[in-house]
Amino acid sequence: MKWTNLAEISYENELNFIAEKWTINEVIKFMDLTDNFIKTLEKGVLIGKISFKTKIHSFVISKQTTLFFDYQLDKKTIELLLFWNNSQDPKKLKELLNI
Repeated sequence: MKWTNLAEISYENELNFIAEKWTINEVIKFMDLTDNFIKTLEKGVLIGKISFKTKIHSFVISKQTTLFFDYQLDKKTIELLLFWNNSQDPKKLKELLNI
């Protein structure tokens, strides 16, 4: 499992956003949801959606956050690309993912 720099930064930003808007309990819940999803991926279970155009996978971690990731079957690698707050401008998402 590899985290891109963008994934690390966007994860921290999302944690900060949750902490500002809600409580530390919500931050912990989000962290647990993320950890559980990553464990599922590491077991080889791919869940979520895939864009047939870009081949980028996505999974809704919580109502407000979607995780975008890349799975390369030939290399059997998973790379976390971006934690996206769903209330943001979709044009920015395309820019960040270079699509």
